[in-house]
Amino acid sequence: MSDKVESLATLESKYQEFRAKIAALPTDAYDEVWLGEWNLAHLLAHMSGWFGAMTTGLKRVANGERPTPEGVDYSDEDAWNAKFAAPAVAGRAALTSFDDAYSSYRSAAQALPEDKFGTDSQTGKLRIGGRLLDGPGIHHFDEHRPQIDEWLSTRHRG
Repeated sequence: MSDKVESLATLESKYQEFRAKIAALPTDAYDEVWLGEWNLAHLLAHMSGWFGAMTTGLKRVANGERPTPEGVDYSDEDAWNAKFAAPAVAGRAALTSFDDAYSSYRSAAQALPEDKFGTDSQTGKLRIGGRLLDGPGIHHFDEHRPQIDEWLSTRHRG
């Protein structure tokens, strides 16, 4: 299996696993505040925001550009997280927005050539395609899965 195919398969597996935990929730569950000041809609909007930013980055890389435009700095993650969560849509529409953002993200990654994936033999680091899937995608699902699990185990089921 190629590095690209493996990266995309891992991303898809993590997405499906994450989504399966929330897909059958009732509409009112999306409005329950449980992650600091966030509800599920905020969490999904936050993740969707990162997918959108990385979709743009993947498209820029496909065009031979650096992933972030000049002057854009993602190092203040808290500020970006708040910005991405702010336009959260209510109820199950949040899941639809999340799915749409993920689909665009995955499609942009699929469009990258194979040589953008794998590990660079000189630096030992992931190539750009892998990096843009790893942090904001694969590991992002892993980061939030325990939070979802904890919430689901304690939420009121009226």
